[in-house]
Amino acid sequence: MRSPHRWLLLLIPLAFLMCGCLAVGQVFNLGNIVAALVAAGGGAIAIATLDRRQSVRSGGKPPFFAGTLRGGFGNPFNVIVRGKVPLADTFSNVIANSLKAKGYDAKPVIVPHTAEEPEALQQITATGVPRSLLIEIHEWQSDTMTNVAMTYLLTAKVLDIKGNVVAQSSITGAEEGKDNLKGSVMNPAGYSKKAVPKAFQDHIERLLNHNDIVQALS
Repeated sequence: MRSPHRWLLLLIPLAFLMCGCLAVGQVFNLGNIVAALVAAGGGAIAIATLDRRQSVRSGGKPPFFAGTLRGGFGNPFNVIVRGKVPLADTFSNVIANSLKAKGYDAKPVIVPHTAEEPEALQQITATGVPRSLLIEIHEWQSDTMTNVAMTYLLTAKVLDIKGNVVAQSSITGAEEGKDNLKGSVMNPAGYSKKAVPKAFQDHIERLLNHNDIVQALS
């Protein structure tokens, strides 16, 4: 008869292996979110987003990289945006849909994820709209073992028809650019799939509900 301790020694590595398998191929569903924005009105607004994450610009991560889910031994696996939509495009699309819900004729302007600000401004001003939004993702990713650590630094700029900045806001995590979103020991992947999209919505609302942004858009 085998000792219970021997069974435990067999089950622990198996549990870690299963955790690693569950960490592979995970996605965040961000594209269907509609943020609750304060600004309301009408008129056309163009929205463009620049992905300034060094990990993406260096080619180390794909533009649809959204975070990390760790296996049982702490080994990291990429979590991506559902549909492999670049994170920058997801920001633009979600913000456009959120502004449409408030009465604006909002249109995303899709720029290459490697574009610099002058190129983005050129594409925005080419639309000829009186107001536009330029979002810059300096940092954005989650890191999940059991708890979810959310690191982010985002900037929003409202531009006039000539591309001049008329209002600006930035947000970042509470502790050295990072927020602790808590977690789940039993189902960290499932927890992160709810916590990260909620944080994504919260970030957009905090960024665009800043008083200066609201006044510039209204």
